[in-house]
Amino acid sequence: MTESKVIHTDHSSNEVRRILSAYAERERTHKSKQGNPGRQRLLREQYDTLERILAWRFQHPLSQCKVLDVGCGHGGLLGWFHERGVKPENLYGVDLLPNRIKIARETFPAFTFLEGNAEQLAFPDDSFDLVSVFTVFSSILDVAMAKSVARNIERVLTSRGVVVWFDMRYPNPWNPAIRAMTKSRIRELFPSFELQLESSILLPPIAYRLGRLTDRAYPLLASIPIMRSHYIGLLRPSRESSPG
Repeated sequence: MTESKVIHTDHSSNEVRRILSAYAERERTHKSKQGNPGRQRLLREQYDTLERILAWRFQHPLSQCKVLDVGCGHGGLLGWFHERGVKPENLYGVDLLPNRIKIARETFPAFTFLEGNAEQLAFPDDSFDLVSVFTVFSSILDVAMAKSVARNIERVLTSRGVVVWFDMRYPNPWNPAIRAMTKSRIRELFPSFELQLESSILLPPIAYRLGRLTDRAYPLLASIPIMRSHYIGLLRPSRESSPG
């Protein structure tokens, strides 16, 4: 198997710097929301939905899978996969932010974490059964860079593997540093993949304001399709494009 070698242009480097700056600012401003009951509820819905989708649509035992989390942050999603049977030596994370990788390594010392740009995934072809991308592509405004990341994800994914997707489907008028990942944009990035997606989680600006009403109001509001802000699900290589 070969490893991808990507030559970065000045344009790509500028986009990396912009992303680093935007994420640093996001981490600073989101710290105050950690204990918010609406945020905790939407995170629970996100993981409950993911567990249901994997049980329904992904037939391989997680204990036999190798997982890469692109944009892994502090490693929480990989910890979730480990709790569901993925072996520590089969859990890998990549993130641009050095401080996130540092915390991830301290929290999960048995997993493998790499600091870097997902345009240059330092893994052989066909390395992973699952590649998770949670709120990654909405943060990449440069289309060329987004396509480069998508090509590398496709390269390291096995022919029978899946991309585990979670990202926003609506634009955020208060945050110009991100863009909505509509189904048409997802198809542009992964044209040979089948999209198995559903809408999920209540719009965060509403969820964060529910306070003591969260337990009663959240499920009612989240049951309205237009109020669900993200897509979650699997991107699966189409059988026509897969060898064998």
